[in-house]
Amino acid sequence: MTPPVGGIDPHQDTFTAGIVDHRGVEITHETFDNTAAGYGEAIDLLDAHAVCQVGVEGSAKWGAHVAIALTAAGFDAREVPASRSAAQRRSRQLGKTDAVDAVASARALLAEPTLGPVQTLEVYDPAVAEIEAVLEHRRALVAARTLGLHHVADQISKLPTEIRDQLTTNGKIEARLRRLEHIDPDTDTTPAGKYRLEWLQAFIGQDRTARREIRRLERLIDELLDRHGTTLRDEPGIGPISAATLLCEVGDPTRFDRESKFARWCGTGAVALSSGEGAANPVKHRLDFRGNRRINSVLHVASVTQQRTQPQAIAYLAKKATEGKTRREARRAHKRQLANRVIRRMWRDEQTRNQPFALAA
Repeated sequence: MTPPVGGIDPHQDTFTAGIVDHRGVEITHETFDNTAAGYGEAIDLLDAHAVCQVGVEGSAKWGAHVAIALTAAGFDAREVPASRSAAQRRSRQLGKTDAVDAVASARALLAEPTLGPVQTLEVYDPAVAEIEAVLEHRRALVAARTLGLHHVADQISKLPTEIRDQLTTNGKIEARLRRLEHIDPDTDTTPAGKYRLEWLQAFIGQDRTARREIRRLERLIDELLDRHGTTLRDEPGIGPISAATLLCEVGDPTRFDRESKFARWCGTGAVALSSGEGAANPVKHRLDFRGNRRINSVLHVASVTQQRTQPQAIAYLAKKATEGKTRREARRAHKRQLANRVIRRMWRDEQTRNQPFALAA
């Protein structure tokens, strides 16, 4: 008989565990604190019902720590997409509660036991988890600096005429900000203009500090990628930040057993323009608005870069144009080809990294 299946619905302070039998009938559910003590109590509950497989919704966010605890305790922890548990809930016309969501996650895993492993990078590889931590730090600094420069552009436009006339209106905002250094802070102007000039000149030093920190983190990411051994940077158009993004977003690449699954996951899979083309292969395709947009963006940048420098990419895009493809359709076809190459590289890298352990065993 198939053993019971568990499901976890995590939140910031608590998480709810639900258990169903092999027919999907609820056995029990219980809410625990999202703490180490709560993880132990949940594991005891799952052990008491002989649960082996547990579905966790949001294992990369609030469910990260409970997913780590479950994996360490020997459970087969799987990531349950929110769409899967929502479908289980809607099919039974149930309201959305923590208990319903936990049981729905268990039913979703019972219906599809081949769901991928939890997305917690600490479970997959601590080295990739470290890369993710540095990458998120850089991402936060870049976002804060970008927001600051947007405000700077607004404040420069409000400077009095006697100050603005000493600046040029063209060029990037960083260059215009630097030119404020050469303006005398004692310039005869309005009180508001004097204040704006003073705080903008002070912001120049803050911006330089932020840029230095961002560059330091980029060098650190490069070093961590060297230590990891990935070959993603060998693909033209994929630099250290793009490679780190791929590693952190994909996690365990073996959860995709075919190129087509990876392509659909990152939004580069072919989507038919019309559903009325019968059983034949689709003639026209449209943009897939689903999928991981960060990975889709990485592949787009790589495609644009290769079109400028790589003869193979230039020839491929020209070939698609002769087939009657529009420029955008040709770009989507090239991104699909790049997705195949990227996931194959990641599969080879994963096999290479695991080979020493296999030989040692």
